[in-house]
Amino acid sequence: MSQLFCRISKKLPSARNRSLCFRRSEFSTATTPYLLLGSDVAGDSSCGGKSVNFNLYDPTKQENVKIENQILSKELHESRRIGSSRGWLALMNKNDSTVRLTNMFNNPTKKKKTISLPPLARDRFEHLVNVSVSSSPNEQEEEDFVVAVKFFGSRVSLCRLGDSEWTRIDVPCPSFHSSTVIFSERDRRFYLNNCNPDYTGPTDFTPNSNPGLLTPVSGYKRFLFSDFLDEMPELENEMRLSRFKIQQQLVESSSGQSFIVCWFVERLTDKGEAVPWGDKSYNNKELCKKTHKIMVFRQDTEQGLGPYTDDIGDLCIFLGDNESFCLSAKDHPGLNPNSVYFAGHGSGFGICDLTSRTIRYLSSDSTPSPGRMFWIPPTTSQLELEEEEISFS
Repeated sequence: MSQLFCRISKKLPSARNRSLCFRRSEFSTATTPYLLLGSDVAGDSSCGGKSVNFNLYDPTKQENVKIENQILSKELHESRRIGSSRGWLALMNKNDSTVRLTNMFNNPTKKKKTISLPPLARDRFEHLVNVSVSSSPNEQEEEDFVVAVKFFGSRVSLCRLGDSEWTRIDVPCPSFHSSTVIFSERDRRFYLNNCNPDYTGPTDFTPNSNPGLLTPVSGYKRFLFSDFLDEMPELENEMRLSRFKIQQQLVESSSGQSFIVCWFVERLTDKGEAVPWGDKSYNNKELCKKTHKIMVFRQDTEQGLGPYTDDIGDLCIFLGDNESFCLSAKDHPGLNPNSVYFAGHGSGFGICDLTSRTIRYLSSDSTPSPGRMFWIPPTTSQLELEEEEISFS
């Protein structure tokens, strides 16, 4: 099997340039979170793959960063990003549907590692795929390393290291079809988000036919619309909520605090007029997306619901097209405490200050970055990872 990474020749970073100019840098998420904006092919590599430049955004310095000449294997270059979680980037090969995980954003002083998993059944709604893993790159318990992939629809697929195929979990409730998936360190299980506030059905989806399944899959309750209305006096009734697409994500801090974050995105015409999401009279290309509001609720461990809060202390929550996560601003100088950093496909990226309830976009570019955007958490690793590809298919 071909090796994923060739040795990377180091380059000295040039002077920093703000805004749309990219600061050239060496790859390090040891202490810094990055927003992955995209990549450009720089040329062919000697190992049969491609030399790629990555475009990222550093929220601690509020500047763009370009990481140059990263070497990708042919297999990985022919794959597309389907998600990221706990420092692992997940990709699916366009030819054989093999899933690969790489910690290529890991501390550059450590060697890189790639895990090859069996082919995964494709779905016609692949643009809504979401990935979660149960361990971080610095954890050695490989038997606890489980990958969950959730497409739009009723299927959640799980695979742990050593499995020859994916285990399918059927979620028959339509309320969870558009859900994301996230692993809870506290509960040691994967969670799905219920998109129907009136749902009263089962929330445990672990099949009885597979009692040896390593990691259970459950759902958690969604907040009632009335909870939103209490905190949104500008909305006169529930019907006006139709103007928003409300994404709801579960996120946990390293200290065990649990939050449910509600992300309100609206569609606007070039005149600034709001268009309900159910209105199909407009071409999506004629509309722009904008984050209207972000609300954070503390999760109650008993009820699954909890009170609205505008004070999460020094924490920062990161929401993107991948698994959400929390960081402490004290541990990462330059981050704005008590804030939510967001990045969405087609809507740009910015920061919501929970104290003032204000939203500020962090890019001066009026054109949102194409493709899905992933926030990559810091991944300081204590393991000496071998420069190798590990196959479990």
